[in-house]
Amino acid sequence: MRVIFHGVRGSIPASGIEFSRYGGHTTCTEIMTDTAQIILDAGSGFQNVTLANDRPIVILVSHFHHDHIQGLGFNPRLFSKQSEIFICSALCSKDSTQSYIQQYYNGTYFPIDLLSEISKLEIVSFNELKSIFARDLTIESYNLSHPGGSAAYSITTSTAKLCCLLDNEYREDQFQSLSTFIDEANLTIWDGMFTADELQQYRGWGHSSMEQGEAFLERSNCKRLAITHHAPYRTDIQLDAMQQSFKDTAIFIAREKQVEIYD
Repeated sequence: MRVIFHGVRGSIPASGIEFSRYGGHTTCTEIMTDTAQIILDAGSGFQNVTLANDRPIVILVSHFHHDHIQGLGFNPRLFSKQSEIFICSALCSKDSTQSYIQQYYNGTYFPIDLLSEISKLEIVSFNELKSIFARDLTIESYNLSHPGGSAAYSITTSTAKLCCLLDNEYREDQFQSLSTFIDEANLTIWDGMFTADELQQYRGWGHSSMEQGEAFLERSNCKRLAITHHAPYRTDIQLDAMQQSFKDTAIFIAREKQVEIYD
């Protein structure tokens, strides 16, 4: 399993030299397995994904806030692919998934009807997706705490397991069920939009803190934890300082273009 972070910001892209090392694109993570290319969310980082020619492509949407789908129409490779492309969200039915994307990418907000321009595209329900890839992948979901809802994903191959917990306002009463969901994961992706000091100000916004991620890792059976969905105002210097504050080397601040390999 190869993991590439193509976008690590939340809310809106960030530009400027003070954000250049960690990157400014909104959330998008690529997972390449032997049998599929899986894209977790299609924020602005999606434009830089090299789409596969030799295996199906799966775009898993956690929810439909703009920072998780705003890049879907901006990857030019999407319009020339001959590989099968599946779009799915465990948050809702396939009809709702299609409706939400069409509303976002229609003539009012976007120049073309995006979905009709993509060949070999199929929008499927989460249960259909699990069935299609059941021989090679185990794909599970978990309902997170976020305004409007958000779906966590767990993807397991014969050699590795990855979990993505975006977007989530972590509560202590989630610990038992979340730790079971990510049990023995090689990598868990954590929503680190805020710091501990900011949580009170942003209560109800649907995000967790970096410090909560570190505490969660200490208590759970997860091998590595990536902090991502960085606030758009969080500078490289601030993220460096947070990385240096972590006592556990198994936790890291994710950077755009960072590659992780798990066998």
